[in-house]
Amino acid sequence: MDAEEIKQRIEPFNIYSDKKLKEVYFSMAVDKGLGFIRGVPIFKWKNSGGFGLKVFDGGFTVEAHELIQPKSILGDLIFKGRGVYEWNILVEKLCNTIYIGICNNINVNFKKNDQDYHGWVLGSDGYVYHEKNYKWYDAKFKEGDKVTVRLDMKNRTCAFSVNDIRKLIVSEWKNIPSQVCPIASLGHGSKLRVKQELIKFC
Repeated sequence: MDAEEIKQRIEPFNIYSDKKLKEVYFSMAVDKGLGFIRGVPIFKWKNSGGFGLKVFDGGFTVEAHELIQPKSILGDLIFKGRGVYEWNILVEKLCNTIYIGICNNINVNFKKNDQDYHGWVLGSDGYVYHEKNYKWYDAKFKEGDKVTVRLDMKNRTCAFSVNDIRKLIVSEWKNIPSQVCPIASLGHGSKLRVKQELIKFC
């Protein structure tokens, strides 16, 4: 998060003292990293009005219906700078394969075949995907599970956890850009919910 986003998304909630916020701003100014600071409001799914996906529950839940092929949806929060972020997605319904991860928020073309795997994602089949490349990650998830995305923007790395069992970073992903946002791809009958809790950043 940059200073403007902290001002818009953190300060209005009065979660931190003025002293703590000054420390954060100073750290950003001198390009230092702080330890985890808890309390960033989480993202919601962006309701683009596209066919086949229904966003409800105040933007926290997305459900796929009337689809044959999986369809992708983005979160409304852009991650940039040098922070480390974590967020949780709850798998409320799972039909076929669901993909959860991050995506370049610039020039995203959802008209492309979703088999190109927008962004950098973990599939419910236990593989990680980027474009046409994939590898076994040993992190299958199913209905009722919690998937955690851990994004390190300083080192441009990404890792996942399933039900708090953390896996290593995906070492092959060496081209994560400077700005990304959450993404999920789901097909007919699947339903995902952003866990309504405070995410972490530093």
